[in-house]
Amino acid sequence: MPSNKFFYWDANMFLYYLNDDPSKIPTLEAILDDISNSNSDKIVTSVLSKVEVAWVASEKEKRALSTEDEARIDAFWNDPSIIEMVDLNEEITHIARSLLRRSMSRGWDGLKPNDAIHLATAEWVGAAEVHTFDTRLFRYSELIGLDIKEPVAQQPRLL
Repeated sequence: MPSNKFFYWDANMFLYYLNDDPSKIPTLEAILDDISNSNSDKIVTSVLSKVEVAWVASEKEKRALSTEDEARIDAFWNDPSIIEMVDLNEEITHIARSLLRRSMSRGWDGLKPNDAIHLATAEWVGAAEVHTFDTRLFRYSELIGLDIKEPVAQQPRLL
């Protein structure tokens, strides 16, 4: 019986993808292709990501919203074959608060509540690993017992 692997994506992963970042897109597209061809692997993220990914970079730069970009973002969120959204619940909030408290007790400044929610959600779902481009989060691996790292594709696409 195949075991499901959940790869937790921090919100910044989606921003790099939706913004077509040339340095990240080959890896991200390869991972998304692998996930869509898998019967057991999924990308999971907190519903909080829907709030953090409110617009793409071009909208922010121009200070003008686009219905096409919003539809593209919504279509991306609404593909359950690739992404599974995790609702924020009481257990996750307790884990997140504990992460904030334990990080402060170690003298680690800078863990933001939203980041704590993402890390807590990854721990709660039992993710195989956490993918983020925010290198400040890597040290929290020891607090949640999961690898937190930049994503690596088996075979990145060539541009």
